[in-house]
Amino acid sequence: MYQRGSVQLRTGGGRRGAIAVALAAGLAVTLAACGSDSGGGSSAAAASPAAAGASSGPDLSGVTLRVATYPAAIGGDEALLKAAGLLDTPYKVKFQTYPDGGAQTGAVNQGSADLARGSGVANVLIAAGGTKPNFVSVATLRLPTSLQWTVAKKGITSIADLRGKKVAYTKNTTTQYFLLKQLSSAGLTFSDIQPVPLTPADGLSALLGGSVDALAGFGKTVQVAVAKGNPILADGGPILSGSLGGLVSAYNAYTKDLDDPATSAAIADYIGRIDASFAWTRAHPAEWNKITATNTSQPLESVTANFKASENSANSAVGPVDPKALTDQQGIADTFQAAGLLPGKVDVPGSYSTKLNPAIEAAIASYKVKFAANFAVTTVK
Repeated sequence: MYQRGSVQLRTGGGRRGAIAVALAAGLAVTLAACGSDSGGGSSAAAASPAAAGASSGPDLSGVTLRVATYPAAIGGDEALLKAAGLLDTPYKVKFQTYPDGGAQTGAVNQGSADLARGSGVANVLIAAGGTKPNFVSVATLRLPTSLQWTVAKKGITSIADLRGKKVAYTKNTTTQYFLLKQLSSAGLTFSDIQPVPLTPADGLSALLGGSVDALAGFGKTVQVAVAKGNPILADGGPILSGSLGGLVSAYNAYTKDLDDPATSAAIADYIGRIDASFAWTRAHPAEWNKITATNTSQPLESVTANFKASENSANSAVGPVDPKALTDQQGIADTFQAAGLLPGKVDVPGSYSTKLNPAIEAAIASYKVKFAANFAVTTVK
């Protein structure tokens, strides 16, 4: 679930500045070709490749954007874009599913994907891995912090009870971060427990099967655990709620892609579509909740209640790199360093790039005009 600088618009001199100007101008023209739609419907016609090529921006028809994402059962981009009617892009999108944000960011770092969501934890740990990362964070993602819990076997009633116990978590994700903070609040460290790194699904199976004593997890996994009688020991939500009012993470891009105008333009447009899709879910909660319930095999009533509570605590949104996010990410890095899990101090701002900020701003502005009615909804009824 799930997330590298100060923000400045690089529009002056040099090849990078020229690319930034071209991307922003090209996206404005290309996206404007989509027309306007104040009705807030569930589908949208994308600009055609021909229209993109005819604009002053790059031709996107030859771009294949490889996106690492969660499967639909956890809440992936493909299901979100499809529901909002924004999957018909003027470039090809190839979705690759991974169980967690750390694995998604790892795929981008290896060059097998172009774009992925990544938690601040994944970014920090990869950046501290001893070699120069092959990705940079190009957009700030904010998500609700609900359903981020540490749950345990029956009979265990507090975080302090976890001393010496086996605790499952997903490595390089926010679960590892909030577990660290929860342990610290109880006077414990990672060395006081038996950490067991597992995928979310395997962690749930291990807890239910009795091979671990507790699980730091999120979303469906902890909901299932609680439904089966496992107590919640602590809520990670308050820990993860950063300066932007929600869980701050990022979209990470393969560094070499930023030197290609067409791929960069596709990335900026894709991020704009994700933001517009988040707005669509708030404007069409009944439809979105049915889709989510089907994809995750959860009761509709539970999905409906959780979505309302989540979005009303912090609207899901994505946008240009926000300097406030850098402060949050640095705090995560400092926590891991203090716990002895990092070899040294991590330069968080150095792992962010504001190069696509103008293009992302242009893309989001265009979608806000096109789907004004959806963006006007900030409270889920």
